[in-house]
Amino acid sequence: MPLTTIYTSKENVTKIKNILPKIREIIADELSCKERIIKPQEISIKILVPLEHLSMKEIEIIINAHSYPDRIKKQDEICLRIKEFISLNIKNDSVFVWLQLGELGHSVHEL
Repeated sequence: MPLTTIYTSKENVTKIKNILPKIREIIADELSCKERIIKPQEISIKILVPLEHLSMKEIEIIINAHSYPDRIKKQDEICLRIKEFISLNIKNDSVFVWLQLGELGHSVHEL
């Protein structure tokens, strides 16, 4: 289950909130690979508004997901496509996306 955290200002929250289902879909599509198909409802998204920050961009997104080989190969393309999607849909070019790939660990037993 990929975890997504969006850091932004109060001014951007409503615009992002309005496209959250679409963000889930694009992240699920981009992270799906031959080893694992991701459904949108498997994506957890949190929007955080920091009290203080010195950000690179107005909207910074961190996606934590398992490091399947296909994701590793196309990690930059995944970040760029998600960035472009969000930038276009909220009309803001100040977006940066990180994809953190690591070992899978969770508290759910899958059958």
